[in-house]
Amino acid sequence: MDKLKLDNIIEKYKAQPVGNGYIDIIVSRDNYSDFVEEIVKSGYKVDSISWWEHCIGDKEPEYGLGGPKSMFYYGWFAEIPTSVDDIHSSADSIEKEKIDAILNLIKTKTISFADGEKTFKENQWLTPAIWLDVPDEWRNKYGS
Repeated sequence: MDKLKLDNIIEKYKAQPVGNGYIDIIVSRDNYSDFVEEIVKSGYKVDSISWWEHCIGDKEPEYGLGGPKSMFYYGWFAEIPTSVDDIHSSADSIEKEKIDAILNLIKTKTISFADGEKTFKENQWLTPAIWLDVPDEWRNKYGS
């Protein structure tokens, strides 16, 4: 695995790591599919997906808690208090199977809230964040 290559992929797709590591890499709805495909094809293992609410401008979140200002888009992200979705793929799965499993999990995501279920398909604010399995000592260039 190559940290510089990973940093370049993150920058290419305007993905935003939360904190200084490589878990919770928020990636826009426009870029998540290509990002996941390139990450997996480059040999990185996706461990989990977490969920964020993209709040436009200074809008208060409806479902999320606190989070970072977006570095690439207008607004900020609020972490949604729901379970992280772990990715279960065997080491001998082919790349296409891994990519398809991750993308299907994202595309079909449904979260239950007090006011009903919200789906990824129907809610533009629902944004995935990718958790990668990389060495613990790796730090991204955006973290504080």
